[in-house]
Amino acid sequence: MQVRVPTGTLAGVEALVRWPRRALGMVGPREIAQPVIEGDLHAGFDECVIRAASRQAAQWVAQGVDLPLVAVNVREETPRSADLMRRVDGAQRLELELPRGAAADPAHAAMIGSLRTRGARIAAEVVPAIDIDTVKLRPPIGPGAVQAARARGLRVVAEGVESAEQQAEALTRGCEIVQGFVFGPEVSAAEVSALAKR
Repeated sequence: MQVRVPTGTLAGVEALVRWPRRALGMVGPREIAQPVIEGDLHAGFDECVIRAASRQAAQWVAQGVDLPLVAVNVREETPRSADLMRRVDGAQRLELELPRGAAADPAHAAMIGSLRTRGARIAAEVVPAIDIDTVKLRPPIGPGAVQAARARGLRVVAEGVESAEQQAEALTRGCEIVQGFVFGPEVSAAEVSALAKR
């Protein structure tokens, strides 16, 4: 979850893949990632996750759940997929988090511009030369990093925050939106709905 700490309100969520299996229980992302990597299935897998996240975001909108965005991490191969544009066209509140290489590569500027034109937001862990929407910084956050991102008009999220000390550091650096296990473990879509309505 992404929480705007000063107000305690939800600022967004990030999609995490889970696969319920009767024999194995809940299969987590690490176990799922292995066959995806070995089978070179990144683009198709990411598109499946984007489709599910977009569907869930649309359901939340229909239910009146006030949730600014749903973020999805994608591999570097995914932005090159011709089907990706179709997947994000008209998507509501969808943010794609690109890996460092894709976000910093000028060759991806046109693709990223097209994704943003079609309604998708773009996030990255670096502040690239090309236009994006969100930068995500991991602790420890360097002095001036938040201000540099804000000077570009970017939304700033401190991610991977696991302790009250790291949260305090993020706030000291000027980052009000925090994401991480400091708020507890991952939650279901139904739990997100309940939290957003508090």
